[in-house]
Amino acid sequence: MHKFTSLKPAAAKKIEHSVTIHDQEVQDNYHWLRSDSWPNKIEDKDILDHLNSENDYYQEFMAPLSKQKEELFEELKGRIKLSDQSTYSKKDNYYYYNRIEADKDYPIYCRKKDNIESTEEIILDVNKIAKGQKFTAIGAISISPDHNFLAYSVDFAGDERFTLKIYNLTTKNFLSDEIPEIGGNVIWRKDQSGLYYTPVDEKWRRNEVKFHKIGTNNEKDHLVFKESDHLFSVNLCKSSSESYLFINTGGHDSNEVFYLNLNKSDLLPKPIKKRQEQIEYSIDHDGKNFYQYTNDNAKNFQVLKTEDQDLNTKSQWNEYIPHDEHKYLSGFDLTKHFILLNYTNKGLPELIVKELKSGKEKIIDFPDASYSASIYADNFFEDDMRISYSSLSRPATKYQYSFYDNKLDILKIQEIPSGLDSNEYQVERVMADSEGVQVPVSLFYKKSLFKQDGSNPLYLYGYGSYGLSIPPSFRNSAISLVNRGFVFAIAHIRGGDDLGHDWYKAAKFLNKKRTFSDFITTAEHLCQEKYTKEGNIVIAGGSAGGMLMGNVINQCPELFKAVIAHVPFVDVLNTMLDEDLPLTPGEFKEWGNPKEKAYFDYIQSYCPYSNVKAQDYPNILVTAGLSDPRVGYWEAAKWVAKLRELKTDDNKIIYKTNMSFGHQGASGRFDYLKETAEDLVFALSYFK
Repeated sequence: MHKFTSLKPAAAKKIEHSVTIHDQEVQDNYHWLRSDSWPNKIEDKDILDHLNSENDYYQEFMAPLSKQKEELFEELKGRIKLSDQSTYSKKDNYYYYNRIEADKDYPIYCRKKDNIESTEEIILDVNKIAKGQKFTAIGAISISPDHNFLAYSVDFAGDERFTLKIYNLTTKNFLSDEIPEIGGNVIWRKDQSGLYYTPVDEKWRRNEVKFHKIGTNNEKDHLVFKESDHLFSVNLCKSSSESYLFINTGGHDSNEVFYLNLNKSDLLPKPIKKRQEQIEYSIDHDGKNFYQYTNDNAKNFQVLKTEDQDLNTKSQWNEYIPHDEHKYLSGFDLTKHFILLNYTNKGLPELIVKELKSGKEKIIDFPDASYSASIYADNFFEDDMRISYSSLSRPATKYQYSFYDNKLDILKIQEIPSGLDSNEYQVERVMADSEGVQVPVSLFYKKSLFKQDGSNPLYLYGYGSYGLSIPPSFRNSAISLVNRGFVFAIAHIRGGDDLGHDWYKAAKFLNKKRTFSDFITTAEHLCQEKYTKEGNIVIAGGSAGGMLMGNVINQCPELFKAVIAHVPFVDVLNTMLDEDLPLTPGEFKEWGNPKEKAYFDYIQSYCPYSNVKAQDYPNILVTAGLSDPRVGYWEAAKWVAKLRELKTDDNKIIYKTNMSFGHQGASGRFDYLKETAEDLVFALSYFK
């Protein structure tokens, strides 16, 4: 076990601060750690000194582990093909792809004309853009319909405010057009006279759609759409037929879609179906018909169809893919002759392809006990159907699917240069009983190292919010753990949609605690079944998964040896009470508004920061990003300070603030691997 060195952890000062709501005083003695200048540059010396002191302590902890960290980094890097290329994606007479070079951090976007044997043309080298930058993220990438222009957006701060640039691929020059502070997709008009985009306001909300005419000043851009409800946010997509722009404005459980014909110059979007509480829908078009994916009178979603080409709120929609009580339709895609259906059946993917003309269907099956799979259209006009497949023991595989002979052709298998024999590993799927509900758990271990007596350490990952499922797909870091005797597990807890939309709705608002009880029950079940034992478990989660981490160690700290919490959303009550924060209003649809007493009482009862108490806690690793717009850096800083103040043990808390990054952490692939190696070395340091 790692012997810690001499440096003492940072001692955060306490300054009295409180707010009164519902006749209750909410005290927060570490409120001062939130800078008044955020999200702009933070210049408060006390705050920066404290964060830097914590970073020094973090580095002091890691210093004696540097050799093991470097070994783990090289091990992780050894499973990555350093010089690699994606599959080709055909658009008209061009084949687009990206590749990465062995010594580079970022991808290079390329294309070839007419066939894949043609000369390569580099259209965007992200390594050149990133030169001299500590962080670089590409947002949207959009090729003009005539393939002569590339529009892309880039973020150098990690704060998710992207700048749009337009590059002439013929003359190899940038246009003077440059649009700052945008987010989301960029959609070209068919005549290439301009493009549609979504600006980001001062509170990171995307509540507008604008049209930019090429060659003009962006300050004159035409306002196409504006959302007035602060609970809703706007995003853009293009129909599969490439004929329509869809403007989706939505919250967490309802939305509304407007459309524009990309072949026309009309800038007045038309509504398709008025927003209704608890009703969600999306629209697509196959050149002849419109399709609506919705949960209206269909809790597991269905697909409706209309031939009406002048859509409006009175259009007649007919059932096309009926609602199934037993299977969750998580999404669909279209090609010219097929509809591709992604179902979740008892928590596992089920892929179905249906021919539009004949109605014939084919189901695509996979043999693994737990896996991730999805089908999508890569080229609408040529019926190019692709399947992405992976499991915890099998690296990612991309297939091309042929309906008429029901054949899967392998396009690419993720290569593991250092070698991997999937037969050495076991993947299982077990169920843990939580309040009478069966919670799926994906398990992964090395057969030769699994003792089945409870002595194996366990690494348990969870999330459980926003209806986001956690796929049991291949993870480089999991191989390093199981090769050292760990059992790796994913708890598919309520709050995600792993078992359907109801699985998500069952653990939100005033039922959020089900997420936490599911996770604790999962850990206890795995102890009972001798996969591990109490006190021999490392748990990990990020963002809302960090909230999960904070809650369960308040409840059952004795269960866990160590905790890894990245950008953790742990100060739920104070954040949801502060509508000046960028994303708070939109989050009312997920957690509830604590200005209503019932929600205040409930959120206060589970908020990790509010419920830190004098007790023993596990060893804890925490990270945050100074420019993170989603979870303010101060949430982690305050949580760590309060834990240090109240905990009654000698276990370690190490906390790092990435001073140049945001919510997603490091952007370069090697920096990312180094951070992963730090997670691993922290977890392994507590086991012989």
